[in-house]
Amino acid sequence: MYKVVDNVISERYSQFLFDRVANLPWTFVPNLSYGQSDNYNSAGFSYSFYLHQNYNQKTKETIASQEYDYVIPLLLEGFDKFNLNVGLENVFRCRARLTLNREQTRIEDKHIDYNFPHLVFLYYINTTDGNTVLYENNQIVEQISPKRGRCVLFDGRMLHASSSSTLSPRIVLNTNI
Repeated sequence: MYKVVDNVISERYSQFLFDRVANLPWTFVPNLSYGQSDNYNSAGFSYSFYLHQNYNQKTKETIASQEYDYVIPLLLEGFDKFNLNVGLENVFRCRARLTLNREQTRIEDKHIDYNFPHLVFLYYINTTDGNTVLYENNQIVEQISPKRGRCVLFDGRMLHASSSSTLSPRIVLNTNI
């Protein structure tokens, strides 16, 4: 199950988000699919807007950054555009991911975010190459191009992967519901 919606928010708000997200205090992560690991295949940068204490493996405290406030309207608009009967209380993780461009594109590590029923709400902060790849039965069923203003919603138990970009850094907002 997946669905793609373009122009989830206005161009003006999209530009605002890009400008704000580009200036976040990013944290280096050795593997964006698997976190702090010795596998540097998918190295990049991450920023946590929100992480519920039940999913915070480090301190068991809820993280709610001040910058989360400028992402909330996007989430609410997106929930409406996808006709989701959920609210902010259903969000348990919201983070930005930034991967640097490479000379050649490649599909990164396929993974699922969590091993229980949830949704992934993926918003593209910028337009570049480096598709999101969705799998069923270990076979690629869809490749979604990153386009600013585009949002993808899919079952979080679905295997998925990002692809490295060649044109520019790839920046997404990844929210788990």
